[in-house]
Amino acid sequence: MSRVCLAVGLLSIWLQGCTPPPMAPNPVASCKLTRLTEVPLALHGNLLFVQASVGDAPVTLLIDTGAERTLLTDAAVTRLGLPRDLQHATQTFGIGNPSTTWDATLPNGITLGGRDFPLPSVTVGEFEINRPANQTVDGLLGADLLLAFDADIDLLHGQLALYLPRPGCPQAAPPWQQPFIRLAGITTQGDRIMLPFELDGVTGTGVLDTGAQLSSISQQMAERVGLGDDALSADRTVMAHGAAREQVAVHFHRFSEFRVGPASMHEPLLPVVPMTEGMGDALIGADFLQGRRAWLSYSTQQVLVTPLEQGAAVAAAR
Repeated sequence: MSRVCLAVGLLSIWLQGCTPPPMAPNPVASCKLTRLTEVPLALHGNLLFVQASVGDAPVTLLIDTGAERTLLTDAAVTRLGLPRDLQHATQTFGIGNPSTTWDATLPNGITLGGRDFPLPSVTVGEFEINRPANQTVDGLLGADLLLAFDADIDLLHGQLALYLPRPGCPQAAPPWQQPFIRLAGITTQGDRIMLPFELDGVTGTGVLDTGAQLSSISQQMAERVGLGDDALSADRTVMAHGAAREQVAVHFHRFSEFRVGPASMHEPLLPVVPMTEGMGDALIGADFLQGRRAWLSYSTQQVLVTPLEQGAAVAAAR
């Protein structure tokens, strides 16, 4: 197994004997793409999964750019025999109230596509993550690892590839020949990529969250477009949970238009959910990436996506 350095992001861990790539004097040369690893992507119900390993044990992980840290479920930590770090606890936020748990330590990090990534600890989720067909997932591959690199999420060919970041190359092209759309106004907050959007003529900013099966709107954003409790009470309601066991009521409301950059969804049926501070006005979910190839670069604050083959819809109205 070969080891890599986590080049940017909160981890910034350099293994002994592992040094950053040298700065090239030629700016064109410094923008050269260096691929570190590639793994197959499995798509189930709008969500993206990869096979990885912790030690010699295989794990199934949900690709979740909305999770600031990589997470393993309590059941997976027990199965893998990982020690708990009783000196460090992590509070996870999402839909509903936050949840606080002791971290688990990973002596050998996580292996993706034959590459070892030095991830010393992970958050532990005291809940199960189920994918369609009632199969249990072992955890979330979060932004602490994903956004330390430039990520090529290729849903057209079912592949995830990670590249060394190119912070001095904000206009560099992605590693493909197809036409692409460069989304404007990208910002970062913590370890999250934030995308501007427009909902029924009102602008907002949302987290690019591949761990969300459907794009969702915050209750505060719903109020900004004129929806009060009375209007939402007439909508269909389901019970859902996010980063905790607690379930909360989620309303599905029919809006007129939801637009992200040049892509739009007409008359979408979107969940309206309670979101904690730092999540923005919406979750731009995995449905936005369906039928696309996406390049996510935290170091240059870029999101590039290929256009859909049939029109410019974010996803089919539901």
